Formats: sequence, C-alpha cells, structure tokens
Amino acid sequence: MPRRSSPHGPTGGRILRPSDGKEAKNVAFIQCAGSRDENHLRHCSRICCMASLKQTNYVRESFGAEGKSTIYYIDIRAIDRFEDFYAKVLADPGVKFVKSKVAKIEEDQKTGDVVLHGVDTEGYHRYENRHDLAVLAIGMEPSVPAHAIPAEVVADSSGFIEASSAASGLFGAGCATNALDVNRAVQSATAAALRAIQVINKTARAEV
Repeated sequence: MPRRSSPHGPTGGRILRPSDGKEAKNVAFIQCAGSRDENHLRHCSRICCMASLKQTNYVRESFGAEGKSTIYYIDIRAIDRFEDFYAKVLADPGVKFVKSKVAKIEEDQKTGDVVLHGVDTEGYHRYENRHDLAVLAIGMEPSVPAHAIPAEVVADSSGFIEASSAASGLFGAGCATNALDVNRAVQSATAAALRAIQVINKTARAEV
C-alpha cells in the first residue's frame, strides 16, 4: 500500500487493484493474517496495527469522501503516543472496525471484487462484505534463522534472538525479544551496545 500511494511508486500514487487496474476505493485491511496462530506464526509483530491505521489515511487522501476502509482485527495494539492516532482514525466516518478473524476470502469472478466471510465477534453476526481490495497484515519473521548464525545464540520459539546472559558476550542488537517496532528496536540496540561496553570495560580491568 505505501508503494502504491507514493507518487514515485509503480502506479504514480494511485491506489489501483493489481488484478485489473481498477481504483481501490473500498479497502479491507485484515490484521494478524497468519499471526497469533499456532499453525503459522505464534507471535504478534507489534507494528501491523499502526501500519494499517496509517494506510487508511492513504485511502482517504486518495479518494476523499469516497474512500472507505474496513479494518478486521482481533485486538488493536496502539500504545503510548500512538493512542492519539488510533483515536483519530476511530473518529473517521470513512473507517469501519470489525472485530473478527476473517474465515474466508472469495473473488467475484464477474467484478473482480473480493468478498470476505466471517463472524463479527462483538455482535456475533455473520457477514459477507464486498471490497475492491484486501490488504493482509502479514507478521514479521526473522530474515536469518537463529541456527544459521555462526555463533551460539538463544532463540525463542519464533526464531527471534533472546537476550543472552551477561557473561556470554553475545547480545542481539535491535532484534531481541520478538519482533519490534522502530522505537523498541533502537532501545534494544542501545541496551546491547551498553552491555557490550560493560563487558569490554570489565575485561580490560581484569587484564590490568
């Protein structure tokens, strides 16, 4: 979505459907697509909610009052300073929130539209909602498996590096403790650098 809404992107800033080039004025954002699922990704990537909330603005900016977004979610993770942005999106009449894990997506062969099926868990109503485009919020995975790193690192069940003991001398920088957003990645990297400095200083004192 960011690439399609960018003036320098493949569509010159127009949000178009990849299949037939139709303007996608009614967009479904499906959260936790495969995430928080024992059969796929067990973890929450922490950044997907805010990314989708931001992308509803792209739809609104591109099509004005005609732009409609629907967010299908399990929970919305918008903490700290992001809460205000979440409240702003909630107040947008062009954005609808449906608390549901989408069960099935079908394509209407005549129109090319996508039809989402599921149950709204707040009212337990079945729905069959039609959209121009569906955007999946796919969870983050480690780009390099922990076992492929040429060092003895500890990884969690999702393959992300866990914080090593203070005596190990190996510190995951910006990638430890599961998937992280930018702020927490910077904090993690800073903590790793400080711990490394402590180890170096301790070793230097021991050698004197």
